[in-house]
Amino acid sequence: MSTPHAPSKPTRFRHLCIALSIFYLLYNVTTLYSVSLYKLYPSTIHNLATPFDSAIPFIPAMIVPYSWSLILFVVSFFLVRTSTQLSLLSYRLILATIFACLIFYFYPARFSFHRLPPDDWTQFGYQFLQLVDKPFNQLPSLHVSYAILLGVSLWEVVASKKLWVSAVYRLLLTGICTLIALSTVLTYQHHLLDMLGGAVLAILVLMLSNRIRNALVIKYLAVGSIGFLLIAIAGFCFANMSMIAFESIETLAITIALYWLISFTMLACAYQQAKSMRDARWFQKSNSGRLTLYTWIKFAPIIIIYNGMSFLGQWYFKVFSKGQKYPLTPYAINNMVKVVASPRLKQADLHSHVTYWLFGCDSLEQSRSLEKLLPSVHYQIIVIDLAAEISSHVYHLEVVTNDITKMPVHYLYLPLLDLQPLSDVLLKDYIDLFKRIDALTQSAKTRAITANNESRVKDDQVKDSLTTLINFHCVMGLSRSIGVQVLYLLYCGTLTIHNYQSWIEQHYPHAHLRDAYLPQSLLEAVANYKSIEYPTTH
Repeated sequence: MSTPHAPSKPTRFRHLCIALSIFYLLYNVTTLYSVSLYKLYPSTIHNLATPFDSAIPFIPAMIVPYSWSLILFVVSFFLVRTSTQLSLLSYRLILATIFACLIFYFYPARFSFHRLPPDDWTQFGYQFLQLVDKPFNQLPSLHVSYAILLGVSLWEVVASKKLWVSAVYRLLLTGICTLIALSTVLTYQHHLLDMLGGAVLAILVLMLSNRIRNALVIKYLAVGSIGFLLIAIAGFCFANMSMIAFESIETLAITIALYWLISFTMLACAYQQAKSMRDARWFQKSNSGRLTLYTWIKFAPIIIIYNGMSFLGQWYFKVFSKGQKYPLTPYAINNMVKVVASPRLKQADLHSHVTYWLFGCDSLEQSRSLEKLLPSVHYQIIVIDLAAEISSHVYHLEVVTNDITKMPVHYLYLPLLDLQPLSDVLLKDYIDLFKRIDALTQSAKTRAITANNESRVKDDQVKDSLTTLINFHCVMGLSRSIGVQVLYLLYCGTLTIHNYQSWIEQHYPHAHLRDAYLPQSLLEAVANYKSIEYPTTH
């Protein structure tokens, strides 16, 4: 059996930095909100003390296990053994932080008891605690949640053949996590209900984290929650900068924040879907490739961000194309069909790209001269839109092609979310797409034969008078467009699983298609569906 892959130290450190950054940002922002709210409207802060809490003693020495929480938090990222364990640890801690801080905002609470500063060796610990942690952000207790989550995540770290070694390790781990949890009430930092809330949160996170499909789900949940808290709390602070509270400003801020949270939560749900063809339900487009109004209403923040990324992509290809005016060069499957992968193209660039792709020239005048020399050539363009988050350039392309030469433009939509592994799409969906491309190519050939009958052009001569350009496009990069183009060339038999990597290095040297994104199993499965329409000529 193969040994599970152990993550590198930089990977562990990156996961730690992300988890800590989210914690410190959200925890401090919600603390600032609660402190400000308590000063302005103290009656809105909840008191969670129960009669049982008054019977709990204050034990100053418990500040020691209370401080272990941060130490265990940091060390755990370097103790887990496999990449799966590291991912689960990150998911759990980030989810706990996100959900807890959302509760802190919607249900602000304050510790109710007065804690006398101790006069023994523990006083410095409490003085430091008073500086960095105010008596707010009570329910749920993140110390308790983290203790449970860290205990579960580190349970399998020591796997020794000697049972007593594993037993001692787990007993020690259980003792540490238990002391951390108990310290929250014995240091007078939390009430019993806070402990209970922390335990409930940890259980819910454990149930949810095992169902998270990938880090992108966590990413967009975090972006949604961070944006919500920052916008809502900024609106609160701005509304209360003067003696008169501008309630309308705060209401507007909360409305925008809720919209942001809902939009990114829906995006996280889209990434959670098992098969990405369902993304068409989330990112719907018209027959001309435009995102519908309904899609804009749901995902305006994401769509605006991706439009900005699209412009960035155009700038990237102009600056980093190493002096080549047209870095996106079509690849000829045969003398009838060319394929090219590209980002979403701006309307101003379509003229130059299309003339270069079809005629190999860089101006409209040269293309028209070539068209006069080749009057019997029939052209068509098939646009494969793979960018779920942005409108396609196909609706501008139809206008451009009318200026160049009369040719049909066909539009096909395969919704793929950014960075989503291509194996998330059913093989049947890829084959259906490729068969539709083949059908359009074959119908163009039939039309060309019909149009040339009067000239008595033989069938084999039609191949020299027909050009089909297939354009796979995504947003700004080329991961989606190159990946699906490679699958199509495997399907056609032009590439094999043995030479596709060298082909990518030759034609798209700046592309980075990781095995997790374009897995070998998918490549092999598509290669088994080689089309007999296009013989391998390269």
